[in-house]
Amino acid sequence: MCMCMPVCDAYTEYRKHCPVSESPILGKKLRNLIPENLVRACMYQYQTVLEQPVNASVPIEEWPITSEYVAGTNVLGLVFYSLLIGLAIGKIGEKGKPLSDFFTSLADVTMKIMRWVTLLAPVGVTFLIAGRMLEIDDFSDIISHLGFYILTVFIGLILQGFVILPFLHWIITRRSPYKIISKLGPSFAAAIGTSSSTATVPYTIKCLADFGINPKVTNFIIPIGAAINMDGIALYETIGAIFIIQLRGLQFSLLKIIIISVTCTVSCVGAAGIPSGGYMMLIMVLNSIGVPIEDVSLIIAVDWFIDRFRTTINIIGDALGASIISRFCKKYLEEDLENDTYPLETNVCNKIPHHEYSDTEN
Repeated sequence: MCMCMPVCDAYTEYRKHCPVSESPILGKKLRNLIPENLVRACMYQYQTVLEQPVNASVPIEEWPITSEYVAGTNVLGLVFYSLLIGLAIGKIGEKGKPLSDFFTSLADVTMKIMRWVTLLAPVGVTFLIAGRMLEIDDFSDIISHLGFYILTVFIGLILQGFVILPFLHWIITRRSPYKIISKLGPSFAAAIGTSSSTATVPYTIKCLADFGINPKVTNFIIPIGAAINMDGIALYETIGAIFIIQLRGLQFSLLKIIIISVTCTVSCVGAAGIPSGGYMMLIMVLNSIGVPIEDVSLIIAVDWFIDRFRTTINIIGDALGASIISRFCKKYLEEDLENDTYPLETNVCNKIPHHEYSDTEN
């Protein structure tokens, strides 16, 4: 009982200063999923608010719950509508091509601007950290927290890239995943040098072609994987969000922690395949759950280092995914090879000997 008292007091203080209610979390997410106005969704999100009564003696459990729109981008609603628009454009065929070209050009322009901003990132990060450091009373405590944060991220990356993903690959294909991973040296070097999943695509395709995986599979799976398969960023966002919550001394329920983890995992699909593209999504995730984002600057200070290693985990996931697809599509790929239906200009096998490992190899 005595041990629980400080936690309860801290939780009460948090609830007094934070308007986020934890009981209707799912309802809030569903309400944000379908925004009433797309323009407003870019600036405001629906939020449940715990309204403090005039009588301060009323227990916090009896405070009325209301709702309102608060400042913050409704990422969930925008992503949902983006998916609907994308599906609709795909369904109408050629009629939707002008709109598709417009969004593609807009995405390219946005990526170009983001790359320009990235060039100025070191200067901006310096001032962000400097301002945050001046507010810290115990600097050594923050350093120790960052050390544990980095250690936690690396343990998670190692487990994901060298235990969980290889185990799933072995369960599905009954083949050794580490033989594939051992051939990804050039891709790992490119990942550490560029910190970009997109920049490693040609290296990964070449490495898998050298290993013997059909280029039809690699040319299709690897570019898609570089865009949507973000294992490392998903893990980084989840740990980063929980780290900032703990750093702030906030007390979140188990349900909300699970929702945060799922939100981070889903949001990473939209993360840009450029250096440090993950922390931009982290800011949006924190904003969507009502957590102050000022402490993100501490994570940015070490993100340049972590980013290089989480990119390698993305590469491992892409490569093992291509291996699984190749395994189950082997029959159809062999038929196409006999019929020579694969375009000559993209057939890497014309220049690289095909030596796909046997089905009985472990």
